[in-house]
Amino acid sequence: MKYWLAKIIDKIDFQKKSREKIAKSLGISGPAFSKNLSGKSELDFLNMVKLVEDLYEDSLEIKYMIHEFCKKTTSKKNIRIAMEYGNALGDLELLRIAIQRGFESNNAKTYEWAHVYELVWLRAKKILKTDEFLEETENRKKSKVLKNKETKIMYDILTLYSMYDCRDFNFLNGYTETLQAKIEEVSNQFIKDLYSNRIKEWLAYALLMDNQIEKARDLCHSILNVNDECGYLRLLKVSALGYLGESHVKNYEQSLWYLNKGIEILDQLYFEKADNRKKEFLNMRSYLRMIHQKDMHDLQIFDVGEEALWYIVKGEKEQAVTILRNYEKENGSLSPMKLCYLGMALEDEKLLKKSIELFYSQGCKFYSYLPRKILVDINKNGIIYKGDVK
Repeated sequence: MKYWLAKIIDKIDFQKKSREKIAKSLGISGPAFSKNLSGKSELDFLNMVKLVEDLYEDSLEIKYMIHEFCKKTTSKKNIRIAMEYGNALGDLELLRIAIQRGFESNNAKTYEWAHVYELVWLRAKKILKTDEFLEETENRKKSKVLKNKETKIMYDILTLYSMYDCRDFNFLNGYTETLQAKIEEVSNQFIKDLYSNRIKEWLAYALLMDNQIEKARDLCHSILNVNDECGYLRLLKVSALGYLGESHVKNYEQSLWYLNKGIEILDQLYFEKADNRKKEFLNMRSYLRMIHQKDMHDLQIFDVGEEALWYIVKGEKEQAVTILRNYEKENGSLSPMKLCYLGMALEDEKLLKKSIELFYSQGCKFYSYLPRKILVDINKNGIIYKGDVK
């Protein structure tokens, strides 16, 4: 830690920053900050992040300093907070480092956190398939008696995410209300904010898929309205913006506004999870532009389905069919949306109806709006696609 602290002190001195002002910005006293810098006491993890982000501009340097602090900290609390911070910001390398430190710890609470957050990391890295993840989560719950409030709640949250992955939204309000009541008993505000808003995020998506659009929007706005001076809710706010964008898909300008706001936030983040989310947002924005046939000069497509849709929009339906059939051959089946695109390309009402059935069976009624709209167009106008969903 001495080398880490020396770098911080050099940076403060080089930038001629007042230590008193820095301490005040961190919400601690000048003497307490002096002890932190001398190594007599350790910085709180979140204060460390604030300090590093204040002193450094380059994202790689910021990551390096945060990761190095996590490798060297002797505070068990800091290790635990680092796990959730890495999860919240999508910094999967930080999460991995903190988990490793947790498993090496002789502190029972920290070890238990590592046991749970390893599952979070495995899911984020897509190392376990959906059914494997659910099985592993249940096995770990049974194999270890959980003693900590936070880890019990985190297992419940992992159960929700297993339901998300399986598109099983049967619990909805009842289960999440019980879980929110448990979260209210958590003393750490950082953990409480993240756990509470993560459940809101899951429920917003579940309500949207169930076509309870206004309730979903209300939840999304409640996430966006949470004060987040430290920025650790940014990915959850991005999710809320994405769901709002999808919920307004029939209104091109409004949907585009929400998606662009999400992309703006993602541009400020520099972690693996944020990169993946940005591709999803860009793909969704391209989808929006194609179904409305607007602003199609700079599409950024990252999915085979939307690639096929692009050919359909251009009138090259045979190419779209080839892409989708090849995908089906390689993967064994088509998702409901890809099946919808195939129905559009082949002008096949049966495939469109099958797409709707699959959306409903998978608990995603909301997404069935496109094949339903296309079928209405066929019945009204005798055409398979006319370029908008209004």
